[in-house]
Amino acid sequence: MKDIASRTLAQAVVDVNRLRVVDLSKMLDPATERRRCALRRYFTVVNETSGYHCEIDIMSHLGTHLEFPFHVKDEWKDGSQLPPSAFVARGILLHLATVRPKELIRRTDLEDAARGRVQPGDAVLLDSPYHSEPFMPSPHDQRPQLSEEAARWFRDQQVKCVGWGDGVAIENNGPECRAFHEILLGHEVLLLEVVKNLEHLRDETFLLVYAPLPIVGLDSCPVRVLAIEGLPLKA
Repeated sequence: MKDIASRTLAQAVVDVNRLRVVDLSKMLDPATERRRCALRRYFTVVNETSGYHCEIDIMSHLGTHLEFPFHVKDEWKDGSQLPPSAFVARGILLHLATVRPKELIRRTDLEDAARGRVQPGDAVLLDSPYHSEPFMPSPHDQRPQLSEEAARWFRDQQVKCVGWGDGVAIENNGPECRAFHEILLGHEVLLLEVVKNLEHLRDETFLLVYAPLPIVGLDSCPVRVLAIEGLPLKA
């Protein structure tokens, strides 16, 4: 089977009526996925209508996924309790050029990258000069790490979502990772993990869509993340 983990530019980017749509989602293959991901396909005949169906057996934190407040505490909201407006936002890409390898991301790193562009209600995506496959221990991993200080900065900016790909680490410092999640999800700032194809973005400002399935009780959900470039967005 063709390796679907790495897609070409033509597969990840589509032009639609002078708009440029970039798919920022991880492609999933049940044959190779390390997390729970299985399909069971079967043929049915119901009322003289026949066709194939699939049973989908996955975990909530699979591939590119969106985390809700319910991920941290039972009394906080799950995905079904959030309005559709929570899943569409002006997207801002922050290149963390000043961050040091393996170090915690600081407020000054975010301010240097933001250059005053982040506004309340934005969805912010993070990238750095250092990349490594997430959740795969490697002696060559130089990714900077999310921190409690970074979470407080995003909370103060009143953003609605924070996301990142393989340029940022969450798994290498447990206490800072927990604090990051608790602070932001406690303020209903959603977390978008395992974003892909950031290198295909031409603009640092775009419309970002990351809609989950409307299932009651989910703490997180795999999502198809689309960045739409070419729309007139307020600066």
